[in-house]
Amino acid sequence: MDYQELADVYEQLDKTTKNLEKRDIIADFLKRTPKSELANVILFLNGEIFPSVSEEVLGIADKMVLKALSKITGKNENAITNVWKEKGDLGLVAEQVVKKKTQTTLSQEKLTISYVMEILRAIARFEGENSTQKKTGSLAKLLSSAKPKEARYITRTALGDLRIGVGFGIIRDAIVKAFNVEKEHVQHAYDFRSDLSELVLLAKESGNKGLKNVDLKVGKPLRLMLYQKAQGISNGFTRVGAPAAIEYKYDGMRVQCHFKKGEVTLFTRRLDDVTKQFPDLVGALKEHVSCKECILEGEAVAYNSKTKEYVPFQILGKRIKRKHRIDEIAKKIPVVLYVFDMLYLEGKNLLLEPFKKRRAALERIVRKKAWQVELAKQVITGNEDKAQRFYNEALEKHQEGVMMKKLDAQYQPGSRVGFGVKVKPILEPLDLVITGAIWGEGKRGKWLSSYVLSCKKGDVLAEIGKMATGLSEEQFEEVTKRLEPLITKTSGKRVEVQPKLVVEVGYEEIQKSPTYSSGFALRFPRLIRFRDDKEEPDDLERIKRIYQDQKSLSQKQA
Repeated sequence: MDYQELADVYEQLDKTTKNLEKRDIIADFLKRTPKSELANVILFLNGEIFPSVSEEVLGIADKMVLKALSKITGKNENAITNVWKEKGDLGLVAEQVVKKKTQTTLSQEKLTISYVMEILRAIARFEGENSTQKKTGSLAKLLSSAKPKEARYITRTALGDLRIGVGFGIIRDAIVKAFNVEKEHVQHAYDFRSDLSELVLLAKESGNKGLKNVDLKVGKPLRLMLYQKAQGISNGFTRVGAPAAIEYKYDGMRVQCHFKKGEVTLFTRRLDDVTKQFPDLVGALKEHVSCKECILEGEAVAYNSKTKEYVPFQILGKRIKRKHRIDEIAKKIPVVLYVFDMLYLEGKNLLLEPFKKRRAALERIVRKKAWQVELAKQVITGNEDKAQRFYNEALEKHQEGVMMKKLDAQYQPGSRVGFGVKVKPILEPLDLVITGAIWGEGKRGKWLSSYVLSCKKGDVLAEIGKMATGLSEEQFEEVTKRLEPLITKTSGKRVEVQPKLVVEVGYEEIQKSPTYSSGFALRFPRLIRFRDDKEEPDDLERIKRIYQDQKSLSQKQA
């Protein structure tokens, strides 16, 4: 099947904002896609090269695309970067430069969907010496063989930025329509596998029966149950009932642990396999958990090996990304796993069992006094005062807050299922100044849409993070209008600006960070309002105070 057909579908999807139209376009395309191409097509439509549960990643950055385009056109990278700034989208840049390319020295090949997938996956698998050059060369060969429209979507796919406004919900509904299956069965299969390439073949070949028979399988991660935020303990009881199970909300990495035949596999919240990165945790689980086949959930928390105090998730993040010298970093950043749920045990699916029974099953198989694998600290109460004291205790021990769980609730993958909530502090907003920005891409190409935030550190300014999400189109336009006259330096798509625009910023948490000159970073910063009444941002001392407060004090809930 020609890639051009997929590019035409991408263009149709790009031209409509109506979800039902997008669903119909994809459904019609799936109906006429040969079985041999369905797995590739469904991944491409979701902007993926590998299923989301795969460890493999493409790893193509903007710079590599610029080099590839330079190679096939003979233009220097600066010239292409200028076009990029104008277009705001490297896909459109690729389309334009391929249309005007002056060099045709590379071999031409007709692009099929299978061939494009094959080359992109080969690029992902290049390793070792000269791997960057090999990746660039293969990408250049692919783009040289592409027609302009194909180049646009190959580039966007390679960068993980497809921009066609299609998410899982639309793809799910398209599968429902294309193969005449039930939505709940498609959702069920996705919750248990998270692999669209497997799901679409099941829908085509086995219909509803095949989809609804998908069950938990040790070694295959299932989507997690997510918890919404409650506005304090009282609101938490209102939403989950009383009494409730209340547990520490640990500041760590959520882990799904699969045991089978003496082997342990670890998956993150995003279902990434991180088994190799945590050999110490694998060893501890084998030693301290008594089961032949099971799936349990917990939170891996890093701590300082000298002081025995917990450290922020950002420190743990270094282990998640590490691929080499694993044992060395494991000694520097050890972890303890706090387990809190049991999903499968010795051949039995426990998802429909009430939480209190799943917790009891967990307590039976976790050996007592196993310091590196412990049960999440829990109280069961309907008393608000007792629950508030437990919450305060969690904060004093440097945890994020508490989870409140409905005792008779089943385990339901997904968000907003109503079976539990999280309670965390609401922190004071900060007044910060914008000192830099980056031009956006695609629909945001006309705006500065990522802003460097800084605080005052003595007589200088120190960076404390970037704000790029949670703004409306009107806000992006307003910020850009205010910043453009303040630009002092431009480098590609990045700009530096005079520190004149002070904004009030909300955030979820302040974390220590070596990345920014302030020594801190904001987690999920969001624009609250412009502070035209202020000329200077908050100083670092205030940020340090709030950082200490969030770790040790219970704050008033909104």
